[in-house]
Amino acid sequence: MPAEVNVSIRPGWFYHEEQDDQVKTVDQLLDVYYHSVGRNATWNLNIPIDKRGLVHPTDSAVLMEVAKILQNNFKENLAQQAEVRASNVRGKDFAAAHLIDGNKDSYWATDDEVTSASVEFDFKVPTAINQFLVQEYIRLGQRVKAFTLEAFVGDEWQVVATGSTIGYKRILRFPTVETQKLRFTINEAKACPLLSNIECNCCSYD
Repeated sequence: MPAEVNVSIRPGWFYHEEQDDQVKTVDQLLDVYYHSVGRNATWNLNIPIDKRGLVHPTDSAVLMEVAKILQNNFKENLAQQAEVRASNVRGKDFAAAHLIDGNKDSYWATDDEVTSASVEFDFKVPTAINQFLVQEYIRLGQRVKAFTLEAFVGDEWQVVATGSTIGYKRILRFPTVETQKLRFTINEAKACPLLSNIECNCCSYD
């Protein structure tokens, strides 16, 4: 079963007028999003209705701003502008190109005996990136146990993020790097890895 993160936009689960100035901020809700949805969990956000039977204007304003920021953060998938290749591919039906085709039913897969492999993205020109999203083809199970994300800066590969599990979705945020190439390596997996989607973004973080 996937984890579920339960959070209320206010201190409690129900509306109280005296808490109108205690609504969670945009930054607080974004932090919850990236630490729940961005870490393979579902997010149950409680939004209590007020005495009118409506969402209070303060709550609504915060939610609209959060939605706007998230839409902008994921608006452009830079990975789709890159040439992608993998160190191992099961066959043409499981090519690395499936990682950026926008089809949730297609995926990249390695040969059965291969549990460590990498995919490389070549943007051809220097590209600013500070967010990386990766998804396993979860219908066939969660497999990845350790991974590394690297950017080619100057004349060498530099590690920008590491992690353990991925599951349905993992979102990595890191200081902006200007790079022409990214390399995502699965260091260890329970079985041959199956990845269905990868996205690269450049977000406007404060």
